[in-house]
Amino acid sequence: RMALKMIEDAEKEGKLKSGGTVIESTSGNTGMGLAIACIHKGYKLICTLPDKQSKEKIDMLKAMGAKVIVKPTNVAAEDPESYYSTAKRLSKEIPNSIYINQYNNQSNCKAHYESTGPEIWKQTDGKLTHLLVGVGTGGTISGTAKYLKEKNSKIKIWGIDCYGSLFKKYHETGEIDKNEIFPYLTEGIGEDFIPDNVDFEIIDLFEKVTDKDGAIFTRRLAREEGILVGYSAGSAIAGL
Repeated sequence: RMALKMIEDAEKEGKLKSGGTVIESTSGNTGMGLAIACIHKGYKLICTLPDKQSKEKIDMLKAMGAKVIVKPTNVAAEDPESYYSTAKRLSKEIPNSIYINQYNNQSNCKAHYESTGPEIWKQTDGKLTHLLVGVGTGGTISGTAKYLKEKNSKIKIWGIDCYGSLFKKYHETGEIDKNEIFPYLTEGIGEDFIPDNVDFEIIDLFEKVTDKDGAIFTRRLAREEGILVGYSAGSAIAGL
């Protein structure tokens, strides 16, 4: 939903035109959404991914017609070799292309405010008390939380973070501590920079989860509940 929203808003703003190329730095999930949208709308897609992403995600993106460029995980976001910097550079080099930039693109948050939040509110009959979300770009938690808080300001919003990511300490102290930043295995959540889409004021608490605990709970969800999900979902359960 957020991938389609970002593309459609880019079209409305004249930033994406017929026959164009969409470029994105992704951990895989947004890339898949963009791949589906690009097939439907006739755009080319280039995805840059960090090398910790699973082979399955890379193969799926390629199968959907995306060009995949794998870059090193263990470099700073601003490093020319990072998957963020590579996507930005390609968008400047390739004519009629756009770096969709899910981290700072406010259409990401809007998609979840307009759809995810209302869906959760309706499906729970407004009875939910807490929302736990793994935080990566911040779009899901911030957009959904905004809607839910408007419905009931008492709902608690908990962000799930990784060891190796800076979100929790920044939320609590306002400090970007580079000593908190180191490589980790969990895909899709945590960051080594602050995306514009993370609304720290609307998030009540951050909980850090280890790679091991995220993996353990992912397996438990499969074996005990029959729910096949990734490590970020396992981390959300582990953070309870």
